[in-house]
Amino acid sequence: MSLTHKACLQCSARVPLSVESCPKCGAFTGALWWAIINDLGKPESSPVTDNYLDLGKRYRRNSLTPEVKEGQVIDCQPLQKSVLKVLLEQEKELIAPTGTLHNGGQGFHPSSWIPDSALPYLALHEFCPAIPDIHDAWQQESQQVILLPDRSKWQVLQDLWSTQPLPILQIIYGLDEMAKLWKALADIGYARSLLVETNLRFDEDQTFGLQRLYQDGKDTPLTLKNLASMWQELLKISKIVPSMGLNRIVEATVTGEIATVTELRLQLQELALEPRSEGKAPPEPPPFIPEVESNQEDNFDTTPPEELLTETVGEDLPTAVIPMQLLTLSDAGLSDNGRQRRHNEDCFGLDTHISKQQGNRGQRMQCQGLYIVCDGMGGHASGEVASAMAVESLQTFFKTHWTGELPTREVIHEGILLANQTIYKVNQEKASFGSGRMGTTLVMVLVQDTKVAIAHVGDSRIYRVNRKWGLEQLTTDHEVGQRAIQDGVDPKLAYARPDAYQLTQALGPHDQSYIKPDIRFLDLNEDTLFLLCSDGLSDNELIEAHWQSYLSPLLSSGANLEEGLHKLISLGNQKNGHDNLTGIVIRIKVQPDLEQSLWF
Repeated sequence: MSLTHKACLQCSARVPLSVESCPKCGAFTGALWWAIINDLGKPESSPVTDNYLDLGKRYRRNSLTPEVKEGQVIDCQPLQKSVLKVLLEQEKELIAPTGTLHNGGQGFHPSSWIPDSALPYLALHEFCPAIPDIHDAWQQESQQVILLPDRSKWQVLQDLWSTQPLPILQIIYGLDEMAKLWKALADIGYARSLLVETNLRFDEDQTFGLQRLYQDGKDTPLTLKNLASMWQELLKISKIVPSMGLNRIVEATVTGEIATVTELRLQLQELALEPRSEGKAPPEPPPFIPEVESNQEDNFDTTPPEELLTETVGEDLPTAVIPMQLLTLSDAGLSDNGRQRRHNEDCFGLDTHISKQQGNRGQRMQCQGLYIVCDGMGGHASGEVASAMAVESLQTFFKTHWTGELPTREVIHEGILLANQTIYKVNQEKASFGSGRMGTTLVMVLVQDTKVAIAHVGDSRIYRVNRKWGLEQLTTDHEVGQRAIQDGVDPKLAYARPDAYQLTQALGPHDQSYIKPDIRFLDLNEDTLFLLCSDGLSDNELIEAHWQSYLSPLLSSGANLEEGLHKLISLGNQKNGHDNLTGIVIRIKVQPDLEQSLWF
C-alpha cells in the first residue's frame, strides 16, 4: 500500500497527497490548514504579500487573502514535516510534563522561530483534540503566523443545539467538556476561548473542540460566572425541554453558589446519573453533594484505571460519567510473512455480529465481536498448526458459551484452558519434547456493545488508543525479563540476561497448571481504537514510536481501517521485518445513551 496516496472523498479514486484535485472527478483533495496572522505593529517592516504565506512557498493562500488575517491555506508539501514539528522533536524539554510552559509562560521563548502566539497551544497539548494541535508557526518581519487544523466545516455548537432536539445527556456532556477546559484556559489567560460562541464546535463524531484560542482582555478578568452566563443563553435557544436540575446548577454557578470547576463538574455528574422516566418531569434535584459515588460494576475498569482514585481530587476531574451506547464498530485484520520468513506461523480470527434496531426513539446498535491473534512457535509445521488450533478452539468455544451478556472471567478462563489442552494433547500424542513441542501466544478481545474483555498469554500485545489518553499498552509480556521486573529487578538488569525474552507461558507446551492468563474488563466511555498484534509488529517499540502517525488518525470515522492497517504492516516490514507480522484493529465509537436520557 502506498504511503503517498489517499482516497478521494467523492469517487474513492486513489490520489497522490501532493495533488490538489482528483484527476477522475475533479474534487479538491489537497491538504488544508487554518491560518491565523497576528500583526506586531511594526509598520517599518513589510510582510509577504504574494500568493504564498511563507517565504519557502509551502503554504498557498486559499480563503486567506493579504487583507484577511484568518482563513484557509493549502499545504503544497503535505508529506514534509513542518518546521515547528522538527523544532519540537529537537527540543522536547521545552514543554513541561504537566503540559504547562516553564517559567509560568512569562517571557519564555523556546526558540526564535516559535512565536508567542503558538505557546498556549503547546502548553495545552494534553487537551487535544478539544484544543487544536498546532501544525506550524513562525514569525516573519511584522507578523506572527500559526497554522491549525481546519475546523471551519465542524458544526457550531450554537447551531446544533438550536436546530436539533438533543437528549439532555448530550447537553450535559457538552457542558462538562467546556467546564473541564475552563481552569486550564483561565490559568494561562485564554478563558475567552470558551465564551466565543462560534468557536465552540463538534466534529462528525460529535467530539467537542475549539476552532482556535482567544486571549483574555487585560482589564476584564473572567470567572466561572461568565461561563455559566453563556450557558444560560445557549440553553435558552436549545430545543430541549427545560431541566430543573440543569437550570438550577447553571443558576447556582451564575450567582456564585457553585464557585469552583470541581464542584460544578460534580453536580453535572450527579445530574447525569439521576434516573429518568419517559413522559415525566425530572425530579427536584437534591442539595449539592461534595462527592459522587461510582456506579461501576466491580469487575469493570474505567478508562484508564488510574482515574478511579483521582476523579474527586482537585480540579482535574475526568469527563462526566454519562451512560454510553454503541454508535458504530469497524474492524480489519491482516497478516504478513515478513521479509525474512518463508512461512507464516501467525494466525488471526475476526468474528463480528452487528444488529441495528430503529424506531421512533431513534437507532440503537448492538454488537458482539471476538478478535484473536496467535503467534505460533515450534517450527513452521508446528507453529502454524498450534496458532490455527488455538483460534479455531476459541471460536468454537464461544459460539456455545457466549449467547447473551459478555462472558464472565470464569468462562473466558475456561475457554483458554480448553485451547491449551487441545494443543497439549497433540504434543503428548506425538511424544514431542523441548523445542519440538508446538505452542502459541494469545491475545483476545471480546466486545459486547460498550463492554470489553481482554485476555492474553505470551508476548503478543493489545494496545488501546483514545483522544484523551493517547496510547496505552493493556498487556504485560509473559517473559523472563518482565517477571524479573515484577520481582523488583531493575529493568536494565532484567533485560541484560540472555534469557530475558524467553516466554514464561504459552498455550500448548504444558498442561493447564502452567497457564495463568491475564483477563481484564473495560467499560468504554469514549471513542476507542484497539490494536491486537504479534511481536513481529510491536518489536523495537515500533507502536510506541509511530502510533500518533499511524493509529491516532484511525479514530476518525472517515479513516479506512484496512488501508491504515496495511500502512502499519508496511512500516513494520521496513523497521522490523525479521518475523511474521499480524494485526487486528477495532474502532468503537460511542455516544450518550439516548434512550436512558429521554425524559421528555
